[in-house]
Amino acid sequence: MTPEKGTTEGLKKAVEARGISMIVVASRGGKSALKVAEAVGKAVHVISVTEFSYSADVKKKMKKLKMAAVEEADLVIQDNREMNETLLMFGLGVKAALEVAAIAKQKGLVEGEFIAVAGGKKLDTVLVIDTVHPAAELVTDPVKHLSIKQIIASPLI
Repeated sequence: MTPEKGTTEGLKKAVEARGISMIVVASRGGKSALKVAEAVGKAVHVISVTEFSYSADVKKKMKKLKMAAVEEADLVIQDNREMNETLLMFGLGVKAALEVAAIAKQKGLVEGEFIAVAGGKKLDTVLVIDTVHPAAELVTDPVKHLSIKQIIASPLI
């Protein structure tokens, strides 16, 4: 995955406009997350999530940029067939962005509003997520306690 120019520009605008200080990126090998971190600067904390492991070189670069890395993550949405298939109706990027958002929330790495970024072959989906769901008392599954506040970028738009 490589972030498109429009995606990183949209990220920068959203970060500034909404005062967001955290971005969670689905990044298989870590390179896309590194590019996002470089694009938004050190004022924004970038968390990279993968179901695999990052190379030593990528980990070193992430440490230098003060990024957090979640490796070998359990894919909580992927493992829930109904939820997985429903979210795939909106595209791989939406499903993956919500997946890494849920993982970051479960690990206690995000609170309040943050941005989740993902995609298929490139980073093309950017969602503003909130950890406070307006109907949380009606939702029993903690994975579903996230609320999508805004879709900044998606192939659907």
